[in-house]
Amino acid sequence: MNDENTTHETADELESLRQENEELKLAARLRNAREEVTADLITAGARSPELLFGSVISELQFDDAGRTANASALIAHLRKTYPEQFTDIRPTASIDAGAGSGSTANILTAEALGKMSPAEIQRLDWAEVKRCLES
Repeated sequence: MNDENTTHETADELESLRQENEELKLAARLRNAREEVTADLITAGARSPELLFGSVISELQFDDAGRTANASALIAHLRKTYPEQFTDIRPTASIDAGAGSGSTANILTAEALGKMSPAEIQRLDWAEVKRCLES
């Protein structure tokens, strides 16, 4: 009788582990699908990619490898159904807020420092002066 209880407990534990494994696989597939589809939505000019993803999560289909099989079709459907949620203006890859603010004519060198008066040197960015003196 004791062996029967142990076998039953082992079977229950095994089934519990299988179920947990399936849940983890589903969670990983959904996470990957969210990343893939929201990236595609951003590329498509979506204003609220996470919100749009939430509206199609129940329609996701996966291939044998676990990747989203119908992402393009879902995005096309979203563009048709909710055109106001998309813009034709694509986000820039990155924004360099300091780009263009400095002049290449004002590159600090040891030679330029040598020609400056103490008052001019005091007005400089000390991090830049330190970088110049170290190089």
